[in-house]
Amino acid sequence: MTTTMEHAMTAASHPSSYLWLIPFLPFFGFLINGLSGRKLKSTKVVDFFALGSVGLAFLLTLWHFVQLIGLPADGRSLHQSLWTWFDIGGARVLGGLTTYKIEWAYKFDVLSGCMALLVSGAGFLIHLFSTGYMAEERNDGRYYRFMAYLNLFVFSMLNLVLGANILMMFLGWEGVGLCSYLLIGFYFEKEFAAVAGKKAFVTNRIGDFGFMLGFFLIFQVFGTLDYDTLMGSVRGIATMPAITLYGHTASPTWWFNLIGCCLFVGAMGKSAQIPLYVWLPDAMAGPTPVSALIHAATMVTSGLYMITRLNFIYVNAPVALAVVLAFGSLTAFVAATMGLAQYDIKKVLAYSTVSQLGFMFMGMGAGAFSAGMFHVFTHAFFKASLFLGSGAVIAACHHEQDMRNMGGLKKLMPITAMSMILATFAIAGIFPFSGFFSKDEILWKVFEGWYQHGHYTGPTLNLVAWILGMLGAFCTAFYMTRLIAMTFYGEYRGAGNDPYGLTVQSEAHHGHDDHGHGDHGHDAHGHQANGLHELDQTHAHHDDDPEDHDIVPGHHPHEVSWRMWLPVAILAGLAVVGGFLNYPESLHRVLPIVPAELFSKWIEPLLYQVAPVHHGEHIPPAMEYGLMAWATLVWAPGAMLLAWWIYKVDPSWSRAKAFVARFPNLYRWVNAKYYVDEFYEAALIEPIKRFSAQLWSFDTWVVDGMVNGAARVTIIWADLSHWIDQKLVDGAVNLTAYIIQETSSVFRSLQSGRVQHYAFVMFIGFLVFAFWKFLA
Repeated sequence: MTTTMEHAMTAASHPSSYLWLIPFLPFFGFLINGLSGRKLKSTKVVDFFALGSVGLAFLLTLWHFVQLIGLPADGRSLHQSLWTWFDIGGARVLGGLTTYKIEWAYKFDVLSGCMALLVSGAGFLIHLFSTGYMAEERNDGRYYRFMAYLNLFVFSMLNLVLGANILMMFLGWEGVGLCSYLLIGFYFEKEFAAVAGKKAFVTNRIGDFGFMLGFFLIFQVFGTLDYDTLMGSVRGIATMPAITLYGHTASPTWWFNLIGCCLFVGAMGKSAQIPLYVWLPDAMAGPTPVSALIHAATMVTSGLYMITRLNFIYVNAPVALAVVLAFGSLTAFVAATMGLAQYDIKKVLAYSTVSQLGFMFMGMGAGAFSAGMFHVFTHAFFKASLFLGSGAVIAACHHEQDMRNMGGLKKLMPITAMSMILATFAIAGIFPFSGFFSKDEILWKVFEGWYQHGHYTGPTLNLVAWILGMLGAFCTAFYMTRLIAMTFYGEYRGAGNDPYGLTVQSEAHHGHDDHGHGDHGHDAHGHQANGLHELDQTHAHHDDDPEDHDIVPGHHPHEVSWRMWLPVAILAGLAVVGGFLNYPESLHRVLPIVPAELFSKWIEPLLYQVAPVHHGEHIPPAMEYGLMAWATLVWAPGAMLLAWWIYKVDPSWSRAKAFVARFPNLYRWVNAKYYVDEFYEAALIEPIKRFSAQLWSFDTWVVDGMVNGAARVTIIWADLSHWIDQKLVDGAVNLTAYIIQETSSVFRSLQSGRVQHYAFVMFIGFLVFAFWKFLA
């Protein structure tokens, strides 16, 4: 007997007629530039369609967001269904039969609306920055292709966040994966860029396998993929005594844990968590705007968005949440330490991104989804500003990316410098910059989960995660101040003015190729992997390549054009004030004039459980104030002052050199990123290559050998059959025919048809017969 499952629905969604234009406007820009960009005489037309499409998408998003604000809090949702994508027919789910149609539909609610604003807004600024940064590509015919890829990336990301079901999310999920491959490997003629693109693509495919398993299981359990229906059904599913799938019976919590862990594997790949983070630092091979787009506001936040969107599953999956918290905290700490000893300015920011993503997952793992999601937004502001700022520095320094070859840029690039300094205060978590309100809120929620009922009886994992988070925050404040001191303070070291011998041979002009050239040598397996040369061997380069622009005496960088510094400044401004969108309740009690927890209350209707999973109770307010004061007045400033003392106060960096000399192995390991890439190469990639080579050999020599051998035997047998047929069978037949033909002439002569011959023969016969009788 089959039954039709009833799908519960959540709050009503209001129809909208123009929602589809938000993702499709950038798609139209991609089509126009992609199909006709090569033939256009002026790249300004490319700018018009690329920027115009994303700009209109942002304005349309803003218009829908205003509409959303005007709706009641429990009904803030706009919906548009365009067509039935495909009909899967009947499917057996939990013993019942469900008929389900996947719709191509968009949903604009409190979460997707914020994400769409972020993606289209930051995307537009990054497009604007690109018009200045990619100036060289305007002349070599690649510019239209780059802008088309950017448009396609924005379309995919908007599709991901605005899709009304998990399959639409997966479509965007794969779309941004494809676009990241195209953009990271934009300079595909360079081997390092092509390798980095493939690395990102393959690593993400590993994670995608987990994501696919997760949403297959969701459909098996819920019988639907629509967000509203899923959330409306979860309470009924969670109260079921047991669920049987594939012959295995277990509680709903067990299945929720499995689903949550599978989905988190997908998030590991897309959002660069241990152990699938390795693609992200190498993604610096792409142009800097790509780094800003991927790292700040779009692709890497996909995993966070997915977990927040499906929070109703994770709330019922305590093991999955613990896994998220454990991996998030470990990533936050380990990646932060990796950033301590990097010299490539983009690499420092890349490991910083991995670390900050770890903080966001810590918030998710603690069940504080609003805190984790708010860090997504503040991080987008300050990290996009930092990445675009680094791009401005790189462009001004003629593609130099090594911070040892910079210095003193604050006087030469005041707007970029000030913007990056403000963004650094934000990421370090200094009050009242935005990072303080988001990152410290996450740390507080993690700590709160451990401190319950006045006793330290919460999960020990929360305590360990909090300690790792605090250490990661210390490292973050240190390496970001180190970046600022090495880049913007002291004297400019690229003009031949290097009294302390700090500069190194630049890799920027080995071929003087593009904006992304410098990543390959430093990162994966370049000379830095050998360890100690950075600070000990910085003196043998002054007479290096005289064509290096940045060591030509008298050459100085200067501030970049407004198209580049303006986006940096706008994002830095948002990084300064953005934190007040989620002003903590505890500080609101001290300063009531500022509204409290606007962001948390905004996304509250989306949350299955408003309070964190391990929410502590009866915590003295003094403890929260004390931790806030410790974090923003002692901990982060202490790290910043330490970095300042080492790299700014002492212009020769002698203290850093002394540390390296005293702890050479520690420095070597940190500088080599703990040899994780080398470990993967030795433990996974090389064995897989060897195994693949064995399979290739087996296929070539055994399988193909058997096939080719069978073909050879068949050919020989066919030749033999052909010979027998031709020589023996046909020969015998032809011989018989020949004999018959030759002997038939005798009989043929007897069958002449002439009566005289027949009469003559009869006469002869008669004579013979008579003669024979006479003799007898």
